[in-house]
Amino acid sequence: MITHLSRRSFLAATAAAAVMAGTVPAVFAQNAKPDTSLKPGEWVWYPERSLYGPVAVIVSLSDQLAFVYRNGVRIGTTTISSGRKGFETPTGVFTILRKEKMHLSKKYNNAPMPDSEFFFGGAALHAGGLPGYPSSHGCVHLPSPFAAALFAVTHNGTPVIVTNERSGVGSLSHTGLVMSQSDLKQIERLTGHVAGKTLPVDTKGKGQGSFSLLVSGADQQVYGLKDGKIALQSAIGIAQPNRPLGDHVYILQGFDPGRKEFDWLAVGMGSGNENDVTQQQELAATTRLTIPPDAYAKIAKNLHPGSAFMLTDLPAHPDTRTGADFVIMRDRKRT
Repeated sequence: MITHLSRRSFLAATAAAAVMAGTVPAVFAQNAKPDTSLKPGEWVWYPERSLYGPVAVIVSLSDQLAFVYRNGVRIGTTTISSGRKGFETPTGVFTILRKEKMHLSKKYNNAPMPDSEFFFGGAALHAGGLPGYPSSHGCVHLPSPFAAALFAVTHNGTPVIVTNERSGVGSLSHTGLVMSQSDLKQIERLTGHVAGKTLPVDTKGKGQGSFSLLVSGADQQVYGLKDGKIALQSAIGIAQPNRPLGDHVYILQGFDPGRKEFDWLAVGMGSGNENDVTQQQELAATTRLTIPPDAYAKIAKNLHPGSAFMLTDLPAHPDTRTGADFVIMRDRKRT
C-alpha cells in the first residue's frame, strides 16, 4: 500500500523553504514523526517529497523499520524483518556493492531474493517475509513493492546504515567539511571537481566508480573506497589526537555555487533519536583533520554527490572486511 501523508508533506516542504530562506539554522532535523504505527508488511513511499538527489537507507533493528532519505528528505518508511538469533544482520555503515533484480540463493536451495541489493557478504536488502520480528538469515527483508521502488532509486555506492537504535538525521552546509578550511586553494580545487557531477549510474548492476571516504582515528589514516575496494590510503594529521573523534557519517548531497558551500546529510549513528544531530559537534570533528595535498587531490578527483564520508575512532583492519566488502564502522550499543 502507498500512503500519502499530505500534512507531513506540507510540513516538510515548509521547513525546506525556511532553510532555503535562511530563517532556520544550517542543521535541519526531520520533524515528521516516525511511522511507528505501521504494522508488519506495511510501508509508506512518498518520492514527491524529493524527486532528485542522493539516497541513503537507514535501518533500525530495534524498531524493525527502515527509513529512506533522498537529498536529505525522508521519502519512505517500511517495516522490515532482519536476521534472527544466530544469523543477526551485521550493524555498521556499508555501501551497496552489487544489485540483482532477481537473485537465487545457492546457499538456501535457490531461494528467490527479488530486488537484491548486497551491502556485506551475503547480506542484502530484498523482498521477503515480514512476520513482525527478526526471521531472516541475515538479510533485511522488505515488502515487495517497497523493495522494487527502492531498487529503482539506489545505485552501487548508496550508503546503507544498519544500527541497533534509531539514528539522527539532519542537513549540514559547510564550505569544506571534507578538509580543514586552512587551505582555501585546496577547497576551491575540490569545488571545481564536485560541481556539475552527477550520481553514479548502474549498468547491469555494476557501479561506475562510486567513491566513499573513511577516516580512522585509531589508525590516523584516511581511506578512499572505490566500488567497495581501497583505492587510496594516506596518513593524516589529527589535532588533539588523544581526544576521540567520535562516530560520524556524512553523505554529500551536492555543491551550491551561489553560497559556495557543500550540502551534506549528517547522520547521528545509533543516537536513539532522529533529531539528535548538532552542527557544532559535527563540524568540530572535521576541522581537526589535516589531509596531505596529494591525497586531497585524489579525493577531489573522485568525490561525487552521494559519496559517504565517515569518521570513527575504530581501526580499519582486515577483520572489518571480507573481500571487497568494507565495514566502515560498527554500531556500538549505547550504555
